[in-house]
Amino acid sequence: MSEASVTDVLLAAARTPAELLDALRSRRPAGTGPCRVAVFDPTPERVEQAARIVARGEPWRGGNDLWFTPGPGLGGGVVFLFPGLDGRMGPAPDDVRGWFGLPAEPRTDDDSLGARTQAALRLNRVLDTALRRIGITPDAVAGHSAGEWSALFAAGTFPARAFEATARDMGTSPVPDVVFAAVGLPAAAAARLAEGEPRVVLSHDNAPDQSVLCGDEDAVERCLDRIADPAVPRRVLPFRSGFHTPMLAPYLPGFAEVFDRIPLERPTVPVWSATTVSPYPDDEATLRALLERHLLEPVLFRSVVERLHDDGARVFVQVGCGSLLRFVAATLADRPHAVVGAGSTTRPQFDQLRWAAAALWAEGRAPDLGALGLAPPGGDTVAAVYEAAMATVSASIDEVYRNWKGRA
Repeated sequence: MSEASVTDVLLAAARTPAELLDALRSRRPAGTGPCRVAVFDPTPERVEQAARIVARGEPWRGGNDLWFTPGPGLGGGVVFLFPGLDGRMGPAPDDVRGWFGLPAEPRTDDDSLGARTQAALRLNRVLDTALRRIGITPDAVAGHSAGEWSALFAAGTFPARAFEATARDMGTSPVPDVVFAAVGLPAAAAARLAEGEPRVVLSHDNAPDQSVLCGDEDAVERCLDRIADPAVPRRVLPFRSGFHTPMLAPYLPGFAEVFDRIPLERPTVPVWSATTVSPYPDDEATLRALLERHLLEPVLFRSVVERLHDDGARVFVQVGCGSLLRFVAATLADRPHAVVGAGSTTRPQFDQLRWAAAALWAEGRAPDLGALGLAPPGGDTVAAVYEAAMATVSASIDEVYRNWKGRA
């Protein structure tokens, strides 16, 4: 086990908000109960802010890295959401791999589409593995763009043994030289910007306040110039591919060859398609056809989030780096839900994983806090770190044995 950068996290629980408030302000250890608070980097000022939130008695979910639930947290299902390519990539998860004894993976400084896709898929995979190691498992999975491939691996539809070859080969096929532009408008309004532009289409319906257009660079720029309100956000994204548009059709055979090499297995949980806004089918021929449709048709992420919520999902965990939590929050608005990020574009991934576990604990879930060196309220931090170290050694031995057995 290698050392990971660790920021303190305060966890406290009590039977009532009044008891929890008393414990926070008197700096006494809090015990157990449904009333819970988690504070990342608990300086005296931040603990006092948490105390003010507890005193109000209303849920506080994530703002300024504070989490408070005045009673039992949200019920309902847990969904893992896997991002695809994003404008910003976070730090490599070497600290997470080191903590859990996971094998190292290839690294590259290449900034090509293929390298960025591989990096995103690998980060998603490491964080998914880590979440499961601490006992957080999804009731359903979904992905955004290339993140849908991560979801298929997480559910077991794509077997783990196919991961490295798939991650490598997805970046080898040529793609059209077209641009994406995110606009702060709903899908119907964004599509109207493209009227009269046959080489521009709507590629993503992300949220009520964000859509994406794709097409030839000069044509997309003309569409953006038609936005009259200067307050409407708009920006050209830093990658080109033509994914999720008919413009990729001439290039589809290269991707189809990659899909054809992947054996398919029965998923452990439903994988929701952002193409059909429903779970992936069981029939292999229909599923393989959908893999190709996914590359040619728009990403209907907003609709997937709404359907998942209608189906009982309440806690949405972003397993990777991206904007999916903001899309979920904008889509669900005042409907009951919680969003938790297990990956970060700014802080070490192990720190972010610990914060995600703390937030899920505060929401009433039961992650294995000791596996991350987090002491439960009233627990012993030294003991928690020792137990986590022993679990990591055990996991490393199991990994070596599985690799040896696989080669034998």
